Amino acid sequence: MRRLTVTEVNEQFGGKLPPDAVLRPDEEPTNTAPAARSKRRAGRGERFAVLNAFTDCSLASLTGSEVKVWLILFRDTKAATGIARTGQADLARRAGLTPRMVRYALTSLEAMGLVQVVRRGRLNAGPSTYRVHPLAIRENAAGSGPRGR
Repeated sequence: MRRLTVTEVNEQFGGKLPPDAVLRPDEEPTNTAPAARSKRRAGRGERFAVLNAFTDCSLASLTGSEVKVWLILFRDTKAATGIARTGQADLARRAGLTPRMVRYALTSLEAMGLVQVVRRGRLNAGPSTYRVHPLAIRENAAGSGPRGR
């Protein structure tokens, strides 16, 4: 169905409205094409690739608490900086772990190269900052964990 202004009907059709047209206000835009869909957020596919790499290569060698801590840090990672800023108490609450288990898990993940501590948080100085990696950074990281694997 075409949408025509009164001016267009007068100029193009001699003042007679065609049967396949309707009148539209003069201020409405003439382009009636559907609005373009918004593009997907950039980086979504990359995040799934990182998650797949973690699942395929690192998941089998981790304990449940290490997996929970890594996944929460991965979820909190900002796409622009690649940094996750989260306190250990918050990690413990969200993972259903004790703060001590979170510290053990972070120590183990750091030793394996799956998490890098960028900045240690302190009381009245904000939470710790972490860089999360899907695969161990260090070569031969499989046996370098604190549990003696």
